[in-house]
Amino acid sequence: MKKALLTLFIFIFSLPCVHAQKEEDFIVFETNNKVIYDICFTDRGEALGIADNNAIKVYSTNSKILLNEFTNGHKRQILSIDISKDSTLLVSGGKDSTIVIWDFVNNEIKESLSFHKGIITSVQISPDNKYLVSGGTDNKVCLYDLEQNQVVHEFTDHKDDITSVKFSPDGVLIATASGDKLINIYEVKNKRLITSLNEHRSWVRDITFSPDGSRLISCGDDSKVITWNISDVENIQTEKISNSGSGWLLGVDFNEDSITYVYGGIGGKAKIITHLGDYFVTLNKPIHRIKFKPNEAPNLIIALATLGKGVILIDAKNMKFKNK
Repeated sequence: MKKALLTLFIFIFSLPCVHAQKEEDFIVFETNNKVIYDICFTDRGEALGIADNNAIKVYSTNSKILLNEFTNGHKRQILSIDISKDSTLLVSGGKDSTIVIWDFVNNEIKESLSFHKGIITSVQISPDNKYLVSGGTDNKVCLYDLEQNQVVHEFTDHKDDITSVKFSPDGVLIATASGDKLINIYEVKNKRLITSLNEHRSWVRDITFSPDGSRLISCGDDSKVITWNISDVENIQTEKISNSGSGWLLGVDFNEDSITYVYGGIGGKAKIITHLGDYFVTLNKPIHRIKFKPNEAPNLIIALATLGKGVILIDAKNMKFKNK
């Protein structure tokens, strides 16, 4: 992991400056650090959580006012955050190998967990608030029972750093991505590996389920965006493979229609793919995570966590557009 992070650091700061669109068209949230690794919306999109150094800032997406700040939970930089579907819990993990579970309403630490032996790279709370799933540089995916306050299973099938862990919208499945080029699909109830997906040719950096649960999308260092049809989880099919030609792709997300998607990466380019055409914007810093703002249909609004420009909110209306 240290070698991979060093390579990423060198690559980022050796990138040439590219022409960026006018920044007055974008909304930039105030952060202490301009290098942001993760962001997360509340379920209805009213607030945006930002992993800012070893703290978490929560902003109103309407007024852009700072609503809350969660501090004193981590000693080092936070790499991953998630807000529960009912907005009662917040979870964070990062470089100090610690996972913190917060009371999102009262801004209190509920639990501080240290069962991983490496950096925490990805965390998520299940839709029913029963479980927490986490992944790290110890190559492990841990399933933690929030009611029993204990790890109930460790998945050890990956052979390299875990980069992303996600629950399916119904909470039945867990998808995991890794530096070993694989995406694993697990069944939560029986704690079993259902299948491994191996179309990527390098590190898989991010994965996301579609809101209707019918698809999974992934991106990685091979510049590929792959859409998987998971309607039959025992027979997952590759639906679409796109080569962006934009270098390492670090973040991907589905819109609420479960068809439109967005991706961004090391080259600083974000692209929204729709059935009518593509919206795109080019920044002069890498994009690490990218999320659609929920509850905005028919509008398309994205938040970008960048490695150098902080967090930016962009309406597709202010992006360039190319017809199909």
